[in-house]
Amino acid sequence: MDCTPRRPDQMTDRTEDGITMGRYVLTALLAASIIGTPIADLSYIHAGNEAWPPHARLHVIWAVLNVMATHGIALALIWVGENAGSIIRIRIAIMILLAYVASFFASLTIAPIFDASAAPDLPAHQMPPTLFGLDGNVVSFLVATPVIAYAWWLCERNARNEA
Repeated sequence: MDCTPRRPDQMTDRTEDGITMGRYVLTALLAASIIGTPIADLSYIHAGNEAWPPHARLHVIWAVLNVMATHGIALALIWVGENAGSIIRIRIAIMILLAYVASFFASLTIAPIFDASAAPDLPAHQMPPTLFGLDGNVVSFLVATPVIAYAWWLCERNARNEA
């Protein structure tokens, strides 16, 4: 199935339009993580936090680069190449995003075993803002999860209509 974006005058039905919309939503999520992750995690809160041991900061840098690389690959699956935007490639991109989200929530779940926390260990005046007492990462992932599901639904619903 070809999900390559078409100009509005080339669209024969709403199927292609929905898949393209799903691709745009996924692109926004992936771009936000590619840009936002290094801004948040290479700052004074994580990699730049002098209270952290150097080895821990190395792992943060590695994790940031991993996110940027895997999400860049997901973007390429959606937009680059002969089969860009095929439903299989979209599903792989979605799985990359879901693995990212699931690993965050899994980390929150097992964090107490390692005496870890979502809240950074900073003086009160340096703490980043929260929303309803929730850490910014938690809020971001809670918002991203239904948006990923919506993009997936758009693509799958329209792929089924085309089959």
